[in-house]
Parts: sequence; structure tokens; C-alpha cells
Amino acid sequence: MEPLFRWLLIGFIASLLFILIARWFWKRYDRPSDAAIEWQKEQEENRIEREVWHTVEMEMRREAMEAERKADFQMKRQAAARSGTAPDASVVAQAFESLGGVPKQAVVNEFEVDNKVLESFGDEPTEPDWELVERLKRISDSNQTEELPHPGLPFAPSLPDVDASESEE
Repeated sequence: MEPLFRWLLIGFIASLLFILIARWFWKRYDRPSDAAIEWQKEQEENRIEREVWHTVEMEMRREAMEAERKADFQMKRQAAARSGTAPDASVVAQAFESLGGVPKQAVVNEFEVDNKVLESFGDEPTEPDWELVERLKRISDSNQTEELPHPGLPFAPSLPDVDASESEE
């Protein structure tokens, strides 16, 4: 063997040996330290905690908006209820007395109104207007339609057919 080839072969074998030794040291000693592993765990826990708090805050905002919407609805409902209620009978009587008039005693409570409504529904139905029924039947059966909906309306101009003009082009 020639000396050059021998030196190259020895160098190749030595480099393979050093690569194997380096890989063995790397696998054995190149691990994160306990402090680094702890820091990574803390970072992951902090990330998870931030996500949880973010979802909790979003839920609280949604609930606050819902409560605000309900409160606004209740306020509108109360305002509408207050605007639709009749004044107290004593206040009305005092107002009429101050004007010099006598108020009518037409105070009706809700129970009486509900009973009157129920009684009106309990009555027998009234007989339909047969003349109107016959007229509607004649109109629906007739196939004739007026050319002019109203005699005072002018005729519409006749326009060229769109399909015919497209086929010519």
C-alpha cells in the first residue's frame, strides 16, 4: 500500500471513530437541564392559563352584554307599561273636581274586561253575508280580465321584443 492511501484510510477510520464518540457524548450529555425543563413547563402552564382566562373574560363580557340587553328591554317594557296605564281613579276625580265637572264612573277592572271578551267569544257565530260570498264566487269563477284596469289610465307603449333583437345580432 502506498503511504498516501494508508494515511487516508487511517484518517477515515479515525474520523468515523470520532463521529461515533461525539454522537455518544451528544446523546448522553446533551439534554436540557432540570431548570430548563421546569422553565418550559412553566411557559406551557402560563400559556394554558392565559387561554383559560381569555375564555372566562369573553364569557363574562358576553354575560354582561346579555344582562345589559335584558335590562334595557325591561326598562323599555316598564316605560311602555307606565305609558299605557290609566291614572288612579282618585286623581281623575280630583282633576274633574278642579275643573268643575263630574267624572263618569266607568272604572272597569281587568277581570271584568276578560270576562266580557270570553263571553263575546262564547256567543254563536253570526251568519255570513251571503250576498258578498256570491259576488266573490262569481269574481273567482270568471276567467275574464279587463284589458284596462281603469278607464282613465293610458295604454302602455309596445316595446320591441328583447329576444328578437338579441337573435339579430
